[in-house]
Amino acid sequence: SSGAGLPNEALERVSALYWKPVYRFIRVKFRKNNEDAKDLTQGFFAAASERDFLARFDPAKASFRTYLRMAVERFAAGQHAAQNRQKRGGGGEFEPLDEEHAATAESPEQVFEREWQRQLFALALDDLRTHSEASGKQLPFEIFEAYDLAGGERPSYADLAARHGVAETSVTNYLAWARRMLRQFVTERLRGVTAGERDLRDETRRLWM
Repeated sequence: SSGAGLPNEALERVSALYWKPVYRFIRVKFRKNNEDAKDLTQGFFAAASERDFLARFDPAKASFRTYLRMAVERFAAGQHAAQNRQKRGGGGEFEPLDEEHAATAESPEQVFEREWQRQLFALALDDLRTHSEASGKQLPFEIFEAYDLAGGERPSYADLAARHGVAETSVTNYLAWARRMLRQFVTERLRGVTAGERDLRDETRRLWM
């Protein structure tokens, strides 16, 4: 219904996953500094909550992620143009890109995609951590963290078994459990921001390719 706006819960799910990708996309695409990019990102989600943003989404035309990125691009471009008009034609006064962006040859779309994946896994990991604590499975999570999330060289199964005083077969089982649960939490996070099973299937396939 027109003017009804987004249900709070749906918007919260969308912004939890997309805030960082939108922010990074705006920074790179429109060469905005940190504060301006934050303002535009907040402005976009505020506008999305007031308009029929989800209602206008047509899954037959594109994935929700593509729809959202194109909406951000239109919104930011409009704001950018309005600011430049206020500066009386001071177009082209872009902020210099920071070193990190200057060093990458990634397109703004690739940056958006990468941040989306990173944020999706970060949220799902938080879900898994919370679930592990609530269900008394801290040990499987600790072993998963030590092995799958190891920053440097991975410890061996034997090392992990010795460190935690369990059998190597337990290490294998714990890792299998944690990976299975992580996939479930990723799927649940995606389910909250996709339109139906087909969109969900496509997005899941894209992630695990």
